[in-house]
Amino acid sequence: WWPSWLERERAPAHTGASTGWGRCSVLGRRRPSFAQVRVTAGSAKMAGGGGVNKIVLIGAVLVGAWRVAEKGLDRTVLAQTVLGALGALVAVGMVVGGRFLRKAQGASAEQAVAVVAEAYDYIIVGGGTAGCVLANRLTAGGTGKSVLVLEAGRSDFDTALVKIPAGILRLFRSKYDWNFNTSNEKGTSGRSIYLCRGKLLGGSSCVNVQLYTRGNADDYNVWETEFGCKGWSSDEVLPYFRRTEDDRTGLAASDSKHHAAGGEWAVDHVRYQNPLSKCFLKACQQMGIALNDDFNNWDRSQEGVGRFLVSQRNGARCSSASALLEPALADPGRRIRILTASPARKVLLEDASAAGGPRAIGVTLRAGGVEHVARLAPGGEVLLAGGAIQTPQLLMLSGIGPSAHLQEHGIEVVKDLPGVGRNLQDHPAAVVSYECPPEKRGISVTSMVIRVAGVVMPHPKFVLEWAIYGTGPLTTPGCDHGGFFRTAAAPQGTKSADLQMRFLAARAITADGMGTFTKFKESANLADGFSFQSIAVRPSSRGRVLLASADPDDQPIIEGNYLAEKGDVATIREGLKLSRKMAQQPVFKEMLGEEVFPGPEIQSDAQLDAYIAASVHTANALVGTCRMGPEDDAQAVCDPEMRVRGVRGLRVVDASLMPKLPGGQSGAAVVMMAERAAEMILGSSKRAE
Repeated sequence: WWPSWLERERAPAHTGASTGWGRCSVLGRRRPSFAQVRVTAGSAKMAGGGGVNKIVLIGAVLVGAWRVAEKGLDRTVLAQTVLGALGALVAVGMVVGGRFLRKAQGASAEQAVAVVAEAYDYIIVGGGTAGCVLANRLTAGGTGKSVLVLEAGRSDFDTALVKIPAGILRLFRSKYDWNFNTSNEKGTSGRSIYLCRGKLLGGSSCVNVQLYTRGNADDYNVWETEFGCKGWSSDEVLPYFRRTEDDRTGLAASDSKHHAAGGEWAVDHVRYQNPLSKCFLKACQQMGIALNDDFNNWDRSQEGVGRFLVSQRNGARCSSASALLEPALADPGRRIRILTASPARKVLLEDASAAGGPRAIGVTLRAGGVEHVARLAPGGEVLLAGGAIQTPQLLMLSGIGPSAHLQEHGIEVVKDLPGVGRNLQDHPAAVVSYECPPEKRGISVTSMVIRVAGVVMPHPKFVLEWAIYGTGPLTTPGCDHGGFFRTAAAPQGTKSADLQMRFLAARAITADGMGTFTKFKESANLADGFSFQSIAVRPSSRGRVLLASADPDDQPIIEGNYLAEKGDVATIREGLKLSRKMAQQPVFKEMLGEEVFPGPEIQSDAQLDAYIAASVHTANALVGTCRMGPEDDAQAVCDPEMRVRGVRGLRVVDASLMPKLPGGQSGAAVVMMAERAAEMILGSSKRAE
């Protein structure tokens, strides 16, 4: 009697060590084992472990049958009971599945041996945001190119915690996070700054807050005019943003210059609005602040407030793994191999004394506790896509970087490039947070949870709403409303906003905003409230990444140098003052209780600056450590075609390439850069042929 559609599961990726190219494979991946229901247009399907799914549905049926036997055959009673039980059991199933059943494994040594027996046209180091785009584009359209992706992290990008936007509350400082921390900070009251970076296929596109904000046109024009990156002006990069985009808001229909529909990367508004978020927009209107319905329209100012676009499809997170890698793996005509839990340890180079400089010939990696060597086919390239922390680390481990620093660690210098690891940029942030009066209990998004056996989980009602309709509180990452402002602290001679504000319909737990995200899962009975996060969106401070040792297993030293430039402090200070003004608007009168952070006693500029230093945190936009530039720029690591200077067959394709951080979230720009990179790489291959 069990319906056939309940048994339908996506076929797991091939995990055998095959030398044929009959299908693409992810080595070290098991099938999903969480319960996920999707009902669309009258059809229903269930993807995930059959055991959990059957328990969930059988449990719902049994509970419903018991209630019917007790109260008689009443359709309302039956419907309410079954739906309630189903929601509760789905919630429990997600937690149980995630904790006990879903044990993603890395590639074994035997699997790796079979994979590295082949030579590849391209070896992509890092299966994150850029790496997934590259794997798709380099094998699309019958190119015949073979690709090996080396991912140091996990394979389970399709787990429930990643797919549910609100699952971000459990992703920070989890097994999906590299859990980096900065060192030697002078402007943060002696604190290190926690940095979340995705440790799985899809990288940080699987653990970020999903905001899709590109910056403005001047951000990219500066790359060309100030940093000499010819071909990277706003007019030249805009088509690559549009190439991947699948706009779900209707903006593509009204503004085809800046938006497009039909691409792989779904962009939408969050399919839920908290009443407090609506109050925020109304408060801004009461202050005379203009609404902005599209922060990505480069024909007008970025300033104003509104709803941020997010990377979501039907209420679920859209990551580079789900949008670009997964469809590519499903295409039997493509030649893609992926090794997960297989970190690269060094880029192999030869002909160091040749006139054209050394050439990349492969990569050493560790899989199953054993070191292996993956080699390039003739004319192939190694593409580094590990991000702004791990790409410079790998370059330096390979002998490419500042010669004095490499020699300190006993590493033979192959190419002296002093800019490797320099120019680190990030968005510093601080919050103002309020508690709501007791009579407003239940209004915040953080109130829509329950605790089962000490575990915080979404309320079953909202789990079911997300599972069936893709709507409700679980579709929000928390900070999907906000705006951009040019404050009194903005640099003279610039027209761009220096402040981004994110509004959150939740009370902060700690003054450090990232601390609130990480502590939420441990907190019970959190009071309702709302918060304003102020971000220096075009910061001036610069940090660096250094080697801790010559051991690839040691995390690098990250010196963020947050708040080194006083202009960054001034921008955040202005944001805190603006936040307080917003909270005092009439629309918030009934919602406004105690100011929790910074607290009413913090008033003077000096006090606010001290609060900023004590609570500043990352807004997660790390870029710049292998920046591109012209040949006469001594600090440029790559040329404008992303080739590492003086090294043949080696490119960098990730956020570390950016010479200057755009005034928005970095994820959209990374996808654009990977699109451009794939086109350049294939064009270079055709010219060589």
